[in-house]
Amino acid sequence: MSARTLSLSLSRRAFLTGLGAAALGPYLPLLNASGQEPLFPRRLLLFFTPHGTITQAWKPTGSETDFKLGRLLAPLAPHQSKICVVSGVNMQDVGVGAPHTKGVPLLWTGSKLLDDGTFVREDGSGGPTYGWNSSASVDQVIAERLGSPTTFRSLEFGVRCAGSGPSNRMIYSAAKQPLQPATDPWAQYARLFTGGGEQVGAERLAALQLAREELKSISPKIASEDRSKVDAHVASLDRLEQRLRSKAMLCAGPSLSAKVNAGDIANTPAVVDAQIELITAAFACDLTRVASFQYAYGETDNHPYPFLGINEGHHTISHAPDSDAAAWEKIAKIRVWYAEKFARLLERLDSIPEGNGTLLDNCLVVWGTEVGVGNTHSFRSTPFVVAGGAGGAVPTGRYLEFGGNLDHNRLLVSMCHAMGLQDVETFGNVDGGTGPLPGLVRT
Repeated sequence: MSARTLSLSLSRRAFLTGLGAAALGPYLPLLNASGQEPLFPRRLLLFFTPHGTITQAWKPTGSETDFKLGRLLAPLAPHQSKICVVSGVNMQDVGVGAPHTKGVPLLWTGSKLLDDGTFVREDGSGGPTYGWNSSASVDQVIAERLGSPTTFRSLEFGVRCAGSGPSNRMIYSAAKQPLQPATDPWAQYARLFTGGGEQVGAERLAALQLAREELKSISPKIASEDRSKVDAHVASLDRLEQRLRSKAMLCAGPSLSAKVNAGDIANTPAVVDAQIELITAAFACDLTRVASFQYAYGETDNHPYPFLGINEGHHTISHAPDSDAAAWEKIAKIRVWYAEKFARLLERLDSIPEGNGTLLDNCLVVWGTEVGVGNTHSFRSTPFVVAGGAGGAVPTGRYLEFGGNLDHNRLLVSMCHAMGLQDVETFGNVDGGTGPLPGLVRT
């Protein structure tokens, strides 16, 4: 087979493999048809905060593309062009367990808790009448299907996530298989970056050099119409090497603040910020392409927020009646703080150049919660924010209102489509519909 036939009959990555670069697969960029620019991988990040929202203070006003963010989402204004606010989508209130208990695992699995009573507490005592969740979460299904050649299949981050129990775990690799989030960023740093980042960076640079040499060696031997494509690939590898070298410091490990006690609630803001740095670096260094961040949990989460001047537990004040203006003002402050941290995450992802855009542009970041409204435990109009666009798969800068007529399983299907799993039409075992949310993902 001639080099020209080979270049036409194999994929671009397979073409490089055919040149003798079989070991380079995990380190080589996917190139577009012209060879002019690398196509960067899409990444998925699930972001969770508890206890629903204050719907009227959360919802934007205006039209789909000309809207003003409500008070609770106002910190996202600098990133408005890179988000989609998704309103009027319902979770299904089905299965065993109290609302906060079943809402956390239901959020990303679209599936209900088992009613087999199999949950056993860490001390060995029997649990309540429900068991673990009955299906995998959407991030794990996507990670399995993508099969990305990264160091970690997925990474789970968290803050104040409590012990292992059905009400405290949102990520499942399979039925009855919850994944534990890492809640100490300084310990997670050692796992991800101690010695590893520099090695991965060196391996990628070496791989690029070998690929470039292989391409240059065959360029004089192939037909002229193919030579320009090979030369374009070489130029693209040169540009990628420059970007990798500019990331070398980051991939040796991000700069975290001085270590603090992650279990001390007064340190919560510093712990959240450190986790955001780790998530950004893990994506930028391609340690993983699937991650999640869980802030606290639903059932019995009664943490105060002393750094906001709020000493009552969040769970307690979230049950205050609508007439309790003082309690709802405290809830609003908490929700604004959540939005500030989400905005910080978007800012960090958006600060990393990638191709003609940024790391954020190639991410799909989805922020959700386990109930729609805390004091009623309603699962209707559960609030979601989608950010990043997944490499152009999701047009951003939009406010989408679905009027309470669709289940959130449609959002889970949309996430699969945005990440390249176009064949997925249903998700979870409580899904009564088919297809994605209308208009969310580019068709």
